[in-house]
Amino acid sequence: TGSVFWVWWRDVEEWAGLIAEWVDETAQKNTVLTLYELTESEATISQDFHGMDPELLQRALSVLVKRGKAQVFGQEDQQGVKFF
Repeated sequence: TGSVFWVWWRDVEEWAGLIAEWVDETAQKNTVLTLYELTESEATISQDFHGMDPELLQRALSVLVKRGKAQVFGQEDQQGVKFF
């Protein structure tokens, strides 16, 4: 099997920061969004994280969870996130 490696122009912390900024700017705190809505909806089309790989999104959201700024819940294919 081949190896997989990531090439990012931003690190995970920076991606988390961009998502948190968008949440603040669009008044999404205390709102539940699906991960699909976060990366594929028209609301995020102008954001750099639009179309983000799901694994990278999970890593960025994990940073926000550790900071107490988000909670991820649901099953793998039906996950949502609530921002604080």
